[in-house]
Amino acid sequence: MTLEKICSRLSKDNQYHLAIQLNQIALKNWDDYVKDNVLEYKDSIAGAKHKVPQTLLIDTIDEVKKFVSKPKLYRWFKTDIKLYKLYAYFDDPIVALQDEDWVLPKNVELTFYSTYNLLGSIVDDKINNSGNSTIYVSINQSIKAIEMSNQLTEIEIRTILEKAKNGM
Repeated sequence: MTLEKICSRLSKDNQYHLAIQLNQIALKNWDDYVKDNVLEYKDSIAGAKHKVPQTLLIDTIDEVKKFVSKPKLYRWFKTDIKLYKLYAYFDDPIVALQDEDWVLPKNVELTFYSTYNLLGSIVDDKINNSGNSTIYVSINQSIKAIEMSNQLTEIEIRTILEKAKNGM
């Protein structure tokens, strides 16, 4: 069964739990990178320097976890303002990555995008040009980042997916 089919058959909550779990695993890519690198870029349009906080991804994952742990009814009527602020904070770095003003190793870039898309699945859930939901894109990006950095074997990833299919 393809990853897309697995994700489409999961409840929204199980999709979130899976995406959070995979984001937390992939986060090691980010953490390893920030130990030895400055998170700074210069945009090519205005020439301004920008810094990205080292804790941006973990802060985002933590806020998403808090949101998902709230009762469903409360969640959909009152999305936490912190989530919107975090989402807006990603705007400039995402543009910098797309414009190649900020270049990251591929596994780190995928980890960054995965966390952004996890957050986006709550704040601005969209279907991309390929017809995939933002939460699926996040899950897929996390898996690719995990595979690239050899954090888990294919069997270990399949075990996580199997547990998700069975309700975690």
